[in-house]
Amino acid sequence: MQLSMFEQEARRIEEQIELANQQINELENLKENLKEINEGKEKEILANLGRGIFIKSEIKEKNLFVNIGSGIVMKKDAGETGEIIEKQVKQLDKIKDRLVDELSKLNFELNRVIQEAQKQAKEHKHNHEHEHEE
Repeated sequence: MQLSMFEQEARRIEEQIELANQQINELENLKENLKEINEGKEKEILANLGRGIFIKSEIKEKNLFVNIGSGIVMKKDAGETGEIIEKQVKQLDKIKDRLVDELSKLNFELNRVIQEAQKQAKEHKHNHEHEHEE
C-alpha cells in the first residue's frame, strides 16, 4: 500500500471518528434538554422545524413522540426517551472505539512501511557509495 493510500484511509477514519463525536455530543445535549424539560417549570420552548427554523411552542405535556424506526412514532416519557438516547450513545461509543483501534493499526502499519523504506534507502545509499570506491 502506498503512503498516499495510507494517508487517505487515515483521513477517512478520522472523519468518521469526528462524525461519531458530533453525534454523541448532539445526543448528550438532547438528553440534557429532555432532563431540563422534564424537571423544569418552563412552559415554552423553541421547537426546531428543520433547516435552522424554529417556532416558539407551548409545552402542554411531558410525553414525547419518538421515531422508533421505519417511520413509526410512539409516545414515550422522558425517562424512556433518555434510555433510547443512552443506547444510541453506547452504540456510537462502540463504533468510535472500533474506528480508533482501526486508525491505531493503520498508523502502526504506516510507521512500519516508513521505517522499511528508510532502511532500504540507507542500504541503497550505502551500496551506491561502495560502488564508487572500487
